[in-house]
Formats: sequence, structure tokens, C-alpha cells
Amino acid sequence: MRRRKQDPETCNERCMSCTRRFNCRKRVLLGYERLAFGSTSDAFRLLMSDGEIDVQTLDLYNVSEIKKPKDGAMEMKFFDRLKALEYLGTSSSDDAAAGTLYDALNRCAANIGGESTNEV
Repeated sequence: MRRRKQDPETCNERCMSCTRRFNCRKRVLLGYERLAFGSTSDAFRLLMSDGEIDVQTLDLYNVSEIKKPKDGAMEMKFFDRLKALEYLGTSSSDDAAAGTLYDALNRCAANIGGESTNEV
């Protein structure tokens, strides 16, 4: 599986078959892929900075929560990479099962219609 370097925000330009911008399976998979394999270096750069960094330029996609208590410390929580990997693994097996079911239905429909197929 090749990692995508493109931003998932531009998915609506690449996937014209989607009926809605936010209801796109490819977009969801890109998001999970980014959670599973994305870099956390910008988050650590923010954590180690002394406040002189522009937050708008950082990629904080993997960060689920940031807390800054009154004592001046900073806490960061990240999304669970293992859960994202599990989702990616199950979604690919669901696609394969759906393809097999679709093929079986096509063979049955062809047999009912009088066409004979030798495929099993």
C-alpha cells in the first residue's frame, strides 16, 4: 500500500463519484491512514517550544487533545494508532468479502437468466 502525500482535504477534487463531500469512503480511509502513519514531529516541536511558534503552520492531525494547566505545563493526547490500523485492516477485508459476494450474485443471476458459466 502506497502512502499518499496529498492532503485529504482535496479528496473531493479527486473523487468525483462521491455524492457528498463528507460522506466519502476514500476520505475516511485517508483520515485513518493519516492517523496510523502520520508524523507527530510537529506536535513534539510545539511541546518543546517556548511559545514562539506559529501554530497555524503545524500539522497536528494526530493530536486529539491539548491541555495547558495553570502551572505552565502542556499535556497532549494522541489518537490511537493501533485502532486506526485495526480499522484499516478490517475495512480492506470487508471490501474483499463484498467483492466475493457480488461475484457470487452475478454468477447466480447469469445462471437464472439462462447463461451458463463454468466459474466456481
